[in-house]
Amino acid sequence: MDELDKKILFDLVQNCRVSYQELSRKYGISANAIRRRVLNMEESGEIAGYSLVLSPAMTETNYIFGLMESDGTRGEVEMVADLGASPYIIAAASYSCGTYACVGEYHSAEELLVMGGHIRGVRGILSAELHALVSSRGTRIDLSPLHKRILRPLMEDPRMSIVDLAGATGLTARRVRRLLADLEESDAVKFRALVEIGAASSIPFILRITWDERNVGYDEISSWIQSEFVLNHWETYVSSSEPTIFSLLSAENLPEIQSLVDKMRENEFITSVKTLIGGHHDYFRGIRHAKLEELLGLEE
Repeated sequence: MDELDKKILFDLVQNCRVSYQELSRKYGISANAIRRRVLNMEESGEIAGYSLVLSPAMTETNYIFGLMESDGTRGEVEMVADLGASPYIIAAASYSCGTYACVGEYHSAEELLVMGGHIRGVRGILSAELHALVSSRGTRIDLSPLHKRILRPLMEDPRMSIVDLAGATGLTARRVRRLLADLEESDAVKFRALVEIGAASSIPFILRITWDERNVGYDEISSWIQSEFVLNHWETYVSSSEPTIFSLLSAENLPEIQSLVDKMRENEFITSVKTLIGGHHDYFRGIRHAKLEELLGLEE
């Protein structure tokens, strides 16, 4: 994956319905060249698929990042599956030295307590720390019957063309285009590419970073990480309870990881960096996906 691939992938993560023509104008290469790059990322597994999800504001959900230590007696695949058995967990992964991480979502303190109990109760987990996260909320809108009408087929294929959507819903292409514009501009529903970090030859890893909160804010540190490590950075989780950031990155090999860590430590405001090398990971349904299915009348 080169720099242009990464930029295109980030655009698709922000809105997977962006057209090849729009990306062509943005990056100055042909729409066919954009299409070939996207197909290559799909074939290599770097793009695992596409999805649509409600914003946190639509479901009034909050996020946590969990970091757990295990006793090493169980296999990583089995442990990740057990962590993901909670309806509140949306992703879980194994890391080096018997460490596991997860991302969860919840509505209330009671649900947070239930989720924490599930995580700590997984056989083989010795300890767990849960960090409430600073996160973007998006917006809340009331979905009209016509919005729901076009969202139902998009649950199966978030990149379905306007023409096919019109055929599936019985609406005109003009009406479909207007309804989609409403949803995309509202920031209430996200159309996203699903990234498979660690596909092809890359190695995923998490950096646990602490910084000097007396002299700099989390937003400045987060922005610096994202701009300084454009090709490596995927996601940053900011703890709301302490000056700690968990940054998810990838690299081609272990020397590159060490080089990135060394560069991170050169920042005068970063006080410590610890590295966890990624292993097996998986994604789970979560309560926002369940809520969307409920709103669309698709729940089991």
